Amino acid sequence: MKYHLARDGDKLGEYSDLEISAGLRRGEFRATDLCWSAGMTDWQPLAERFPPPEPSSEPEDEAELRWSAVPEAAGPEMASRWLRFLAWWVDWLTLLPVMMLMSRALQLDAFAEKNQSLQPDQFVIAFQTHMQEMMKTHPQDFVLPGNLLLGIMILNIVLLTVRGQTVGKLLAGIRVVRFQSGAHAGFLQAVLLRSGILFALMLIPYLSNGIWLVNTLCIFRADRRCLHDLIADTMVIKQR
Repeated sequence: MKYHLARDGDKLGEYSDLEISAGLRRGEFRATDLCWSAGMTDWQPLAERFPPPEPSSEPEDEAELRWSAVPEAAGPEMASRWLRFLAWWVDWLTLLPVMMLMSRALQLDAFAEKNQSLQPDQFVIAFQTHMQEMMKTHPQDFVLPGNLLLGIMILNIVLLTVRGQTVGKLLAGIRVVRFQSGAHAGFLQAVLLRSGILFALMLIPYLSNGIWLVNTLCIFRADRRCLHDLIADTMVIKQR
């Protein structure tokens, strides 16, 4: 359950019950801080919703020793930048057979040699025309790479929906979760918001390179959340 917290009239944010319990133990929250959640008629002090644990009947020194051996509740460990780069690289490698088959179907070597003198804008127009002609005259050459690409996309969508992982993330031991709670992201956040919206933005003419650069540079934020993480309110953590 999520709660809105406030102190002295100022809002502190929205936190899960586990985050509040851990914050109380660490002293980040106070028993007098107010909380409210859907279904509550009014704001209540945290002490009423999260009462302190009952005193232990153990001798004080034994109780202290036992609790000191239990690690303090902490949030999930964020995936390192290197692991995220590894996962990204593996995902691109899975597309390598598709790109090779598509290159062969489009006869890219012959096309590039024939049109190497064209200006960039002319080259793009010529390539679009060439691709349409090749798909019209040799449709059978695009069946295998098309089906392979579709299979990889479906596999990654299923993995992201069920596990929060692509093939690369699965091999790297990392996964996508919700930022606030660390809970399972699901199809909406892990696929539709995280990948679909960014893909749509990348299709905008003249802005795709800038969006790609911003998305890449965001990995150097303190929370290592790229642009697609910020859009979907997700983060990437290590698999436990």
